[in-house]
Amino acid sequence: MPGSMMQPDLSGVTATGGTRAAALARWQDNGWPGPRVEAWRYTSLAKLSDLEIAPVASLAGSASGPGMAAATGIAAHVIRFENGVVDPAGLTGLPGGVTIGDLGSDEAATARLAELAPKGHPVSDLSLAVMNGGLVIDVEGTVETPLMLLFEGDDRAASAHPAILVRLAAGAKLQLAEWHQSSVGLSAPLIGHDIGAGARLEQVKVQAEGAETTHLAATGVALAAGASIHGFSLSTGGSLARLETHVTMQGEEADCQLSAIYMGRGSQHQDITTFMDHAVANCTSNQIIRGVLDDTARGVYQGKVHVAPDAQKTDGQQMSRALLLSRKAEADAKPELEIYADDVICAHGATVGELDATQLFYLTSRGIPYEIARSMLIEAFLIDTIETIENETLAGLLRPVAEAWLAGGEAS
Repeated sequence: MPGSMMQPDLSGVTATGGTRAAALARWQDNGWPGPRVEAWRYTSLAKLSDLEIAPVASLAGSASGPGMAAATGIAAHVIRFENGVVDPAGLTGLPGGVTIGDLGSDEAATARLAELAPKGHPVSDLSLAVMNGGLVIDVEGTVETPLMLLFEGDDRAASAHPAILVRLAAGAKLQLAEWHQSSVGLSAPLIGHDIGAGARLEQVKVQAEGAETTHLAATGVALAAGASIHGFSLSTGGSLARLETHVTMQGEEADCQLSAIYMGRGSQHQDITTFMDHAVANCTSNQIIRGVLDDTARGVYQGKVHVAPDAQKTDGQQMSRALLLSRKAEADAKPELEIYADDVICAHGATVGELDATQLFYLTSRGIPYEIARSMLIEAFLIDTIETIENETLAGLLRPVAEAWLAGGEAS
């Protein structure tokens, strides 16, 4: 809501192109959403009201080049961003079927990213307006080597605004990973996935930002006829993190499988927000969300499934479960169904609970140390979500992060 919070001064920012100029104008009118904006009622951005928006203009570190993802150990072609600026070394030696262009000089691609982006989201407008360049990743055929977008940076005074449009041609197949491990003040990635007819995107995201970083991500997805996305997010880092994903089924027989785990301790705030738009008939969506919270951490899940009047034979499912390891932790859930068709199968549910004391006693009474028993029960709580990842290569990215959290490692 305009005027509800102090807003940073962007008077010195110049956004070229009609789409970016319009985004800048919207940001200057609206800025950060205040507490009266319903979509942000559980996640306050008050800490950002005095933040100086300082996008980095150029790459400060040395070029790293493509190859193995050092942070994960999997074989992938790495495209690295430092403080939101792309490292050009990762733009060479691309896998077959992948081409990359400059988003900032492609007005049509920029306009398409704006169409895909979550509407009314501050990152959609801010990152589009202030991005330094940006990428268009085009995919044709089956890409055998996974792509990894690696986001790093250590300038706590900086805000990172990478903007990326990923376009899959008809029938294309891609494995894509996002790995966020920066220590900037604000990490605000804007990413769009434009998935063509019959194409398939397998995607995972690891949010393991620094302990003082605010991570606000806006992701938009469009699915053409017969297209599919199998996405999974694991959020453990940052002081405040919100991963927001909007998916539109634009062609019949489209399928979206979207799962997420958030894990918080200390005073962390973790937010998973989704919007599934079933705009046409005969499409499916399924969401499985799990949260684990300790100390005074807070977790939020907001998920809405919208079914248009002509979207008959829709199957839209969502289920959120949160596990509280402390009586001071808090979990908020707001699942919604907005249905305007009568021949549909849609359901939602949400539960919040604690570890089963009986099961914990059973394990410890048989000689299993308390901390190990506790971790075993948490893993059992998360297992059905983790098993939704069909691709073992991508699943291998997530397990070490979850295991480190369970072992008491740093959230970042």
